Formats: sequence, structure tokens, C-alpha cells
Amino acid sequence: MSSTTASHVPAETASDTIDRLSLQQALLDVEVANARVIDLTERLTASNVELRSLRQQLAASVQAPTASGSITASLRQLVAGPIKAVARAVLPLEVRVRLRAMLR
Repeated sequence: MSSTTASHVPAETASDTIDRLSLQQALLDVEVANARVIDLTERLTASNVELRSLRQQLAASVQAPTASGSITASLRQLVAGPIKAVARAVLPLEVRVRLRAMLR
């Protein structure tokens, strides 16, 4: 006698379900890790470009001092911009005012 019913497919066991879910989670973890690596690589590359630019500016400042001939003044001009940007972003106004007064 031949049976016309669907072939019997073994039901998925608990172990199979756990294995399938573990594989799916592992694949998601790999995707997240790859995204993090890409982000960190982009940030490292941008930092490296900025570092090279600052080194070139520093070398140019040391080789060609300002009109006053002071390397210190030249270096102060080079560093002032980035420091001011960070201070504006991080420090409250009253702290910046006190620091500015102390530096004069």
C-alpha cells in the first residue's frame, strides 16, 4: 500500500532549536563587531590625518618663527585653536572666563 500523505519530517528538537538560535546570535555578533571595527578604523584614520597636519604645522612653525622671532608665540598660536574648541565644548562659561583672566 502506498501512502499519499506527506512524508514525515522529523520535528525540530530542542537541541536543534538552540543550535539554530545560537548560530543566528553568533552571526549578529559578528556583524556588530565588524561595524565597530569599521567605525574605529575610520576614527583612527581621521586622527592620523589630523596628527600629520598638526606635525606639519609644528614643523613649519619651528622652521619659520613669527615676526617677533619667538618660537613660543608661534607654538601658542598653533595650539590655541584646538584648545579653545575643546574648552568651548567642555567647560562652562564662568570657568573659561576665569582661565582666560589667569592667563593674561
